Formats: sequence, C-alpha cells, structure tokens
Amino acid sequence: MNPLLTLLQINDSVFPIGGFTHSYGLETYITKDIVKDSKSAEEYVRTMLEHNFYYNDAAFFSKAWTLCVKRASKQKIAALDELVTVLKAPYEIREASKKLGIRFLKLTEKLHPVKRCSNYLQSISSNELHGHYALAFAMYAHALKISYQDALSAFYYNALNGMMTNCAKLVPISQMDAQQILFKLQPLINRLVAEQPNMDEGLIGNCCVAQDIRCMQHEKLYTRIYIS
Repeated sequence: MNPLLTLLQINDSVFPIGGFTHSYGLETYITKDIVKDSKSAEEYVRTMLEHNFYYNDAAFFSKAWTLCVKRASKQKIAALDELVTVLKAPYEIREASKKLGIRFLKLTEKLHPVKRCSNYLQSISSNELHGHYALAFAMYAHALKISYQDALSAFYYNALNGMMTNCAKLVPISQMDAQQILFKLQPLINRLVAEQPNMDEGLIGNCCVAQDIRCMQHEKLYTRIYIS
C-alpha cells in the first residue's frame, strides 16, 4: 500500500462522501454580497484558514492524531468527540461534520478496514458518539502510515479547495482566478501546519462569531444550493 496514493485518493474532491454539497456558510456571505469577486473570495478563504479552520477542524484533527500516537483509550476518543460536538454551535455545521465522518468511515471500511475507525463507526451507529470528519480522517491517515505533515497539509488543502470550488460556482470567479488563489495560499498552509502542534490548547474551538452567524443564517435563506 502506497501512503501517498492513499492520501491522494481519500483527499480527492471526488471521493464520494458528499463534501461538495456543503459551503459552510459561504453561500450566505455570497448572498449578502460580502464575497463578490476574486479579491473578496481570497480574503474570505485566507481568513477562514487562519482564524477559523486552524483553531477548529485542523486542531481537532491534530488532537485526534495525538491520541492515536499515544494509543489512547476509547474513552479519550469519546471525550474528544463530545468536545468537538459542543464546539460546533451551528446545527448545519455539526450535521455536516457528522455526515461526512460517517460516509468517510463507511467507505474506507470497504477499502481497508482499520480497527480504531471501525470501533468509532460502531459507536456512532449505536448513538454512543456523534461522529466527526476531522477525527475520522486523522484516525485513518495515521493508521495507514501517512505522515502527520502530509495528512494535515492535505486536510487544509481539501478545505481550501472546497471553498474555492464553491466561489467559482457561486460568486462566480474564473477557474484561473481560483487556481491562482489556491497556489498563492500554499505558504499559508505550510505555516499553519508547522504551527499546529504548538497551538495553545486553551484556544481550541476558538469561535469566529460572524462565521457562526452566517452558518445559522444559511438555514433561513430564501433559496439554497448547498446543505450548509
């Protein structure tokens, strides 16, 4: 089994877990004409990575990875699952994390079963745990001997790529502009990945109030293309 090829497959935008159906509040920003061109799209995704994703899903990924390295007990995983659930205030975002996590676990179970992931899926199915994509991705990548730096870099890139794809469709911006932004933000991802292990644990789940509000407002939009 090739760790690089495995990472490319599970992180691919066409990996069928439904990630393309979620905008994580971006649709609200576009509807309100806050994100309206390439410049505002770049500002939005940069802010999301640096001030939201870093303290939330990337931090949850890193925490789950550490638990895997330490071979932590099922109770420790359950505690992290509960913490992530509490920190995801908007309903649509909690549900998106759960749905993506479950689909990811079910699909990877058929590709190459991993005991920790199978146990996590079983606990979710029995309603013992909620289930979250960041945790599932970290557990699986760790088990398949993918390096922490590569796995977290891919996790960041997948989030950025999803946001840029949505911007290209909804704003809209050109595919070339989207690709230029993706390339331009590589150094930011490199920096955030390097800093992630040293993030102050007291800041995990750091709330971006405006983002949470936009995610909550998404439920009430007159027309919606995305689930979240």
